[in-house]
Amino acid sequence: MDRFSEQLISKMATGKDMFLRGLLIAGGMLLIGVLMFFLTGIGALMVGVVLSAGVIWGLVWLLQGTITEYEYIVTNDDLDIDKITGRRKRKRLMTVSLRDGKELSEYVSGSEINADITVMANDETGVDMYCFICGTEKYGDVAIIFNPDKRTIYNMIGGFAPAVKQKYRDLYDSLAPQFAETEDDDNESGAAGGEAESTGTDETTED
Repeated sequence: MDRFSEQLISKMATGKDMFLRGLLIAGGMLLIGVLMFFLTGIGALMVGVVLSAGVIWGLVWLLQGTITEYEYIVTNDDLDIDKITGRRKRKRLMTVSLRDGKELSEYVSGSEINADITVMANDETGVDMYCFICGTEKYGDVAIIFNPDKRTIYNMIGGFAPAVKQKYRDLYDSLAPQFAETEDDDNESGAAGGEAESTGTDETTED
């Protein structure tokens, strides 16, 4: 059975983010004030309005650049972690094989992490965080600190090696009624569609 899910989360703005946004807004307003004062004084009010509109557009573009999102993508036995900056620039942080997963557990900020490298891809609220530890050839043991929802967790466990999956069998089975039926329905719909297409092709052939 194929497994696929996408989950997008937004990182909470930190004090540094808020300071930067405030600095950008203050700088933008100051620039608009200077432009309007100078250009109005020389009788170029409309030019000032146009330039001010351009400053506002640039300010909005820069403010969007302070927004960070993370996307978790499960495709069969692979987990991809993407970082999206400003809702326009995407960067792949990590791709790991779920078959090499070792541990999936709830995580509390500041807890010790037993891994060679750590990938932070969480919303920084400190709520509903998990730590997923996975072995990789390139980096050794990688710890991913993130906020997977129930569907993501279900699909991740489904890709674990049998011995590791058995450790999380109770959790997997408790989530199955919510998501396994949906997957089965999708597969049945696809099969029904395939049968309908085949039937249509046969009829055309007979004609």
